[in-house]
Amino acid sequence: MQVRTGLVTEYFAAPTDALAAEVLHEPAGPSTPARGSGEPLFDTVSLPAVEPFVMLGMLGHLLSGRPYGEVTSHPRYASLVAVGGDEGPWVVTVSDDLVADLAESPAERLADIALRWARTPELAAIPADVVVSAVHALGRLAARALEVRHALYCWTSLEPA
Repeated sequence: MQVRTGLVTEYFAAPTDALAAEVLHEPAGPSTPARGSGEPLFDTVSLPAVEPFVMLGMLGHLLSGRPYGEVTSHPRYASLVAVGGDEGPWVVTVSDDLVADLAESPAERLADIALRWARTPELAAIPADVVVSAVHALGRLAARALEVRHALYCWTSLEPA
């Protein structure tokens, strides 16, 4: 029996749900190097342990000012695209509203929101500067995705000990 110590999460941009689901077959997820180029298969941001179900909903709430329940009721909020098994990996969608909010927010606003997010119980163990850096990276990924009309996804899996 393997003991699991945490969650591995990578957020990435893809043009369709079907292409995003293909990453399920890649051992290292969306950052797996493409054959020939060595570049990652997808534009990816690694956010260790920032899961797309509850934690991203809180970020969406803080960014938009909408109630958490409204944020999480979006049809593409953490919707399963592909399932690899009981322990993952899984590929889920990131809501279009959150992508737009991230992409359109100025860096100063993202930093302010990230500091508020860092004070939530779910992120209390992560240094605030790490959270700010992660939110900025996610915002840049969202902006790049919108530029090319891609959606955002999260590849997540339980990490073996």
